[in-house]
Amino acid sequence: MKLGAIIQARCGSSRLPDKALLPLPITGRTNVIQHIVRRASHATTLDQVIVATPDTPEDERITSLFPGQCFRGDEDHVLRRFLDAATAQGLDVVVRLTGDNPCIDPAWIDRAVEAHLSGGFDCSHTSGLPIGTNVEVLSMSALATAYREAKDPYEIEHVTPFLYRRPDRFRIGQLEGAADPALQDLRLTLDYPSDYGLLNLIFGWFS
Repeated sequence: MKLGAIIQARCGSSRLPDKALLPLPITGRTNVIQHIVRRASHATTLDQVIVATPDTPEDERITSLFPGQCFRGDEDHVLRRFLDAATAQGLDVVVRLTGDNPCIDPAWIDRAVEAHLSGGFDCSHTSGLPIGTNVEVLSMSALATAYREAKDPYEIEHVTPFLYRRPDRFRIGQLEGAADPALQDLRLTLDYPSDYGLLNLIFGWFS
């Protein structure tokens, strides 16, 4: 069985352009997407980590950072891009990550994968962790079914809604996080300039 993480990343964000390429105050001049790849690579359950970007000229800037570790696909049909990336690598189980969550924890990736496998789920997710640190795990068979049958634009522009909307057809697992309830609404994701300011404070404190 082959397990891998696929990180969805793009440059074309309207709220915070080029957010995946923004620098973080970490030794080694690391930007957001480089840090996410590095963090995901520390998960012991994963065989590989792939960055899935749209096949647009502006996203070549992301691709150039990870030679041999990127998959380029459809910009708008994100579900297809995700499935094609997983298929190209021959994955059986996929961890879904995104290029705007630099605080992802490899330990929680491992816990989520282990819970997914032990429960025999089609799709699993963590909950109760700060915003931007939860993890999703998908089985390739469920992902392929979603791609074949999804018609709703929302289910095409995202990867997992088709599965979550049909709990009668798919086994959905949930791994409850142990975060303090006061921290569950903490934004450790990157959508707005204010998010970037907070992340700089956090990473600057620990660097």
